[in-house]
Parts: sequence; C-alpha cells; structure tokens
Amino acid sequence: MARKLCLGAQLYTVRAKTRTKDEFLATVAALSKMGYRYMQVSGVGPDVTPEVIKRAVDEYGVKCVLTHTNLRRIIEDTDAVIREHSVFGCDAIGIGGIANMYPHTADGYAAFALDIAEAVKKIKDAGKIFLYHNHRFEFEHYGDKTGLDMILAMTDPEGVKLTFDTYWAHVAGVDPAEFIRRHSDRIFCTHLKDMTVREDKLVMTECLTGNLNFDAIIAASEAGGVIWHMIEQDDVYIDLYDSMRISHDNLKARYAQFRD
Repeated sequence: MARKLCLGAQLYTVRAKTRTKDEFLATVAALSKMGYRYMQVSGVGPDVTPEVIKRAVDEYGVKCVLTHTNLRRIIEDTDAVIREHSVFGCDAIGIGGIANMYPHTADGYAAFALDIAEAVKKIKDAGKIFLYHNHRFEFEHYGDKTGLDMILAMTDPEGVKLTFDTYWAHVAGVDPAEFIRRHSDRIFCTHLKDMTVREDKLVMTECLTGNLNFDAIIAASEAGGVIWHMIEQDDVYIDLYDSMRISHDNLKARYAQFRD
C-alpha cells in the first residue's frame, strides 16, 4: 500500500488574493472547496493576523502546516513569533531564504547559521521547528560544498529542516529526487511546481503539465518519509484559482499517495 503523503497549498501562489482579511478568508474557503486540507501561509497582507489565520483553519478545515516568516523577526522577536504560530496551531516556522540579509558567500552562510542559532534553540524547545527554503543560488559551489551543504552542516539537524523547492533545485542542475534520497532526514516538506518553455524561456507551469520528473520526486519522498508537499507557483499565467485546481487535481489523480 502506498504511504500517505499530504498535499497542500502554498498561499504565496495566490498572494494577490490574500492582501486583506476578507480576501484571505475567501481564498482559503475557495481552496477548501477544491479539496485542499493543508496550507502554508506566506505572502499575506498585514491584517491577516494570527487570529484571522486561526479563524480560517477552524472554519474551513485547512490546517496551517508551515509559514514563511520574516527572518529578522524570527531572530529579534523569537518568543512572539512562537506565540503567534501557536495561536493557529502551526509547529513549523519557515523563511523564504536569506535574500539580501546576508551575502551569498561561505562567510554569509556562516553568519546566518550563527545568527539563527539562539532562535532555533528557542523554537526547538517550544516543540516547533525552523525551516529554510532554497532557491537556486544556494547550490553555488564554494570549493567542494554548496551553500545549502553549508547550511545543513552548520545548523542543528533536529532544529533546522528544509522546505525543499524541487523546481529551483532542477534549475540549478540538481536532480530533485536524488537530493531527496540523500537528505530526506533534513527535509520537512517540498514545494512542487513544474517547468516548461514559453517563448524560448524556462517558466513555471502547473504540476504535471511540464518537464519535471514527478514520478521520481514522489517515489523518493515516499521512500524517505517526506510527508508534506505544498503546491507553489511563483509566476502564474492563467487564472490563479484555475492554476491551483489544475496542480491539485493532476497530482491527486496520478498519485495514490495523495488521495484521502
């Protein structure tokens, strides 16, 4: 029997529809009707408070599994961030990467790991986990190590896990399935989106409408016990809700692991 995997919605995809409290609630309601039961809260407007997220979770039955949260807040106001996540029942506090807070160098990654250590300990002591989301720049090599290798080596393996973006790994020339096989113990969840060519440029597209090897990604995730998978498409070229519906329905139709 296939091991159960959980498919959710990364709300960054529909960020244009989550700018206000009412938009956010309407969007979570719409995703629930599509069949989503899990979500990642990211890219929402300032009046989407922890209490608003809790209301959406309670009213529409869509559990918040993880977030993207401002890195500076996590470092400087850790206790408040932990409390806020507890309001809506979320145990995974994530960031979207180091962005421009640190240089993308060996020294930059070392500084990042040092700066988050105290927050990671507090988050871990609270029964939660810190998550790092990759783009492609983390796969640049510094000697025989990539930036992501350094992050994994310099952080607490129990307190810091990855939100592994399969698309950006593929763009960087890394086989996503092979990465999952090697690092499944450090991966909390994946981001799933597909890749196609549009006007001779690589662009994102709905899952199973492009060229990524989802069969290998799902098989590696199942074998490695990577349970959580969030549909995320940074750039969408059709109606946002249609995009989320297509990716959800395609993945559930193809993979028994995602079926309720």
